[in-house]
Amino acid sequence: MFCPKCGNSLEPNSKFCSRCGNQLNFEQSNQNANISNQHIEPSKNPQLMDDQNGQLQQSYRQSMLGNKYPQDNNKKIFIGVGVGISILAVVILITFVIINPKEKYYFDTNPKESNDEIIQTSSSSTKKGKYSTVIIYDHTYSGVSISNDSDAFSLIVKDSVSQKNNCPSEIKKVEDEIINNYGITAVNLCEMDVDFARELGNVFKKIYEEYPSVRGYITNLTLVNTSMNNNYIAAFMPMFNFATSDSSTTYPWVIKTQVLLNASYFLNKERLQSSVNDGSNSGHFPKNSTIYSPVAHELGHYLSFLAMMKHYELQSILLVDNNTVSRYYDLYYDFGEGNYSLSMINEAFDNYKKATNTTMTLDEWRGTISNYALAKDNSGEYIYDETIAESFHDVYLNGENASDASKYIVSVLKSKLDGR
Repeated sequence: MFCPKCGNSLEPNSKFCSRCGNQLNFEQSNQNANISNQHIEPSKNPQLMDDQNGQLQQSYRQSMLGNKYPQDNNKKIFIGVGVGISILAVVILITFVIINPKEKYYFDTNPKESNDEIIQTSSSSTKKGKYSTVIIYDHTYSGVSISNDSDAFSLIVKDSVSQKNNCPSEIKKVEDEIINNYGITAVNLCEMDVDFARELGNVFKKIYEEYPSVRGYITNLTLVNTSMNNNYIAAFMPMFNFATSDSSTTYPWVIKTQVLLNASYFLNKERLQSSVNDGSNSGHFPKNSTIYSPVAHELGHYLSFLAMMKHYELQSILLVDNNTVSRYYDLYYDFGEGNYSLSMINEAFDNYKKATNTTMTLDEWRGTISNYALAKDNSGEYIYDETIAESFHDVYLNGENASDASKYIVSVLKSKLDGR
C-alpha cells in the first residue's frame, strides 16, 4: 500500500500516512478521481460556489508539504462567527478529511457591499482596498528541525515577527502586551486601531481571570484577509498543521491553534458595529453583543476544545508525534462531528430538567440562547459546538442575566475543564 498523496509505503489498513499526514480511505483506492473531486481544483485561494439553497460553499485543496519554504495550503478546521442582516453565519472548514468530509459553511445571504478586489497571490488571498492586512496566517513549513516545544514556539514567533517590518510601533507594543499578559505565542494586528486592539486584549483578561488554567494553548491571534463573500467576523481554528520535521517520519508536526479576525470587519469598526447590532437586535446573537464580544464567542469554542482535549487525554497538541497522532485524529473527528459537544449539552439539559421539570424539547431550550445557537450545516445537521460557544458568549455578556440554558451549559463546561 502506498499513500496516494506522497507515495510513502504504508502498513496494511493504515488510517493515515505517517509521512505527510494524509487521511486515507483505501476502500475507495480505485476511485482516486472521486477523492480529488471532493476538493477544489488546485488554487491559491478559496473558490466559492452556489449550492442548491443559494448559500455559498467554500473548499480548500488538501495540503501536501514539499519544501522548507512557506506554502499556502493546509490541513485545518475552523469555526467562525458569521454576520449580516438575515442569516448570520458560522464557518467550519474541514479540509483533510477524505472519508465522508463534513464541510459546513454558513454565509450571509445578503452581505454588505464591499469594493475590495481579491488578488491571487502565492499565499493567502489579499485585498486591494482600505480594509485589508499584510498578514498571512497560513504559511506552512516542512523539513525543519523540531525537537521540542521550544523549537515549535520559536518557529511560530519567527513566522509572525517576519511579517511586522512595516507595522506601526504603537501596534507592536499592544501586540507585545497581549503576548506577555495572556500567554499567546504570536499576535499580528498590524493595521488595527491601537485602542481597539487593546480592548480586544481585555476580552482575554476577563476570561482568563475566571479560567486561569486555559492560558497558553492559543498560539496565534491574527488579522486575516478573506473573500468578500466569506462573511464571518472571527474564527477559531484549533488545528492548523504549521510545520513538519526533517525526520524520516516527518514527526513531530507543529500544530497552531488560532483565533482569526476578519480584516474587513476589524479594520472597519462601523461595519463591525452595524453587523453586531443587527445580530443582537434580531436575536441571532445574544443580547447586548458588542464589537469585542465575537472574540468571546470564539473563546467559547476554545474552551470547549480544551475540554475535548482533556477528554482524549491530550495535554497539548502543539507537537504531534507517533505516540499521540491516533488521539489527535480522534479529537479531530469529534470536533468535526460534535459528539462530545452534544454530550455536554445533553448533560446540561438533564440538569435543567431535574431542576425545573420543563416540558421544552432540547432544541427549544437551545433556542432560548440565540438563533445562532441552532446553527446547522448544509446537510441540515446541527453544529452543536455553536450552542456551547453562544452559551459562553451569552454568559460573558450578561452574567446572571444570561439565559438559563446558557448558564447550565457553561456550568457543565466549567466542570469538564476542572483540573486542566
